[in-house]
Amino acid sequence: MSSFKKEHFLFLCVLLFVSGDAIAQKFLIPRTATIQRAGSIGYNSFGVGYNLFGNKRGSLDLAWGYVPESKGGRQDIFAGKFAYRPIRIKLRDFGVLNLANPGVFVTHHPGGKFHTTLNKDQYPARYYWWSSAVRFHISASTELKINTPKSLGRTGVDQVALYGEFNTNELYAVSWFRNRKQLPLQDIFKLGLGIKAYF
Repeated sequence: MSSFKKEHFLFLCVLLFVSGDAIAQKFLIPRTATIQRAGSIGYNSFGVGYNLFGNKRGSLDLAWGYVPESKGGRQDIFAGKFAYRPIRIKLRDFGVLNLANPGVFVTHHPGGKFHTTLNKDQYPARYYWWSSAVRFHISASTELKINTPKSLGRTGVDQVALYGEFNTNELYAVSWFRNRKQLPLQDIFKLGLGIKAYF
């Protein structure tokens, strides 16, 4: 990195992390924390999230998941998830039900066993069309957000949500399309269950 680029990089870091201006407050501080079981991002996963759009119906979550050694071999998974909540049902003072939330997310499996591109010396062109390290998913979720009592509100948690999320990825979808007689449709969907805290 040239000295010119270094100066600009340092200036940007100072602007975002030290100044404490509205941009840093709005875009860098997570607004949610999530714990999820299963759902294509590991046996267990943990993440933070951000609200998108003025009405907060969109969200961006960044998560790290893992598969333990006892469940088939140690594996780490990183995910970036986007969801939109078009149907919001207010449940009086109890909370909010986000009924049907479409979403997309991408996962990355690091490590020597997984590759974003194939070894050209080992495989001919177009031998495999998919990457073993990266998966693209579509999802649909339902989320019940519960207003927290004042005692818990002092911790900074405004709402706690319980959610379920179905997803499939491009490899499963193409495999099903090519093998519809042998592969039942329900077998290409995975379910994740989670708890999310809103701050």
